[in-house]
Amino acid sequence: MIKYRIAFDINGNDNGPMAAFFASLKFAKNNPEIEIILVGNTDEIKYDQEIPSNIKFILNKNKPSDIKNIRAIIKEDFSMNQAIDLVLNKEADAIISSGDSGAYISLLTLKAKRINGISRPAFMAEINTIKREKTLFLDIGANVVVKPEYLYEWAKLTNAFYKQMHGKNDPKLTILNIGTEDYKGPELLQESAKLIKEDSSINFIGFSEPRNLLKGHYDIAICDGYAGNLILKSYEGAIFTFRDLLKESIMKKLKYKLAALLLKGAFKDTMEVLDYRNVASGWVLGVNVLAIKNHGSSDQKSYETTLEKLKAAFENDLLNKLKEVANE
Repeated sequence: MIKYRIAFDINGNDNGPMAAFFASLKFAKNNPEIEIILVGNTDEIKYDQEIPSNIKFILNKNKPSDIKNIRAIIKEDFSMNQAIDLVLNKEADAIISSGDSGAYISLLTLKAKRINGISRPAFMAEINTIKREKTLFLDIGANVVVKPEYLYEWAKLTNAFYKQMHGKNDPKLTILNIGTEDYKGPELLQESAKLIKEDSSINFIGFSEPRNLLKGHYDIAICDGYAGNLILKSYEGAIFTFRDLLKESIMKKLKYKLAALLLKGAFKDTMEVLDYRNVASGWVLGVNVLAIKNHGSSDQKSYETTLEKLKAAFENDLLNKLKEVANE
């Protein structure tokens, strides 16, 4: 019996729909109670074996006329819009898309509307730390210009999210800044800190520097969308560079190659923690639907991670909890 349905916009991936399809195939076989509705150019999916009954297809080859003109495309029949409408019409319970970030969050905001008590939705990533735990990190690109009340509202939402999804009753929350001292940073961060400090339900530990993002010193890190996007892309780039440099160094000498063989397990374990594909999606936090945005370059593993996140959100009644907290 189908309990939940996921609308999956498959047109936004740079490499076509097969990664989304194979991730959905694996997930559907392991979760027969969840139906996945693939919306997009399904004619490009080439698979000659049996497909589980909990995978559905909706063919939509249409492209938006002007992705930057939200007023023009809001009524157009293209895959992202159709997937959102499935959720709004109660034909699905959540949505995934790898399409344009700006269009996605704008359409979700205009069509699904913001949760009552939330001024602006944000993109939020779940980052692995060296402690093998998660750090919630937002905003990672939705809002370049923000106000102190936005950061406070996001603090409330992420505090509830962490409790509900990761089982920690008193998660540590920080604001990312250029230093840890109370007087550091612009007025925006100073005023945001004051608002958050006044809420006794939030375990606010003050300011932190971005260099500690992966160390697990805190559970939630908040900043504006411009800074957050730069930090996230720097994080991804640093990991790629480290990996490439390590490979280059290993290939220089035979003794390095032999040592690398002995350390293969340690390398694999480390890269599993640092694998950017575990952060290859961001929650759209603050709208009245469960929505996740994946990178346009997402591979099968990235999509598998996203599908598992939505399964956990269903099981933990996440959306209703966020609505409840936002209205307190």
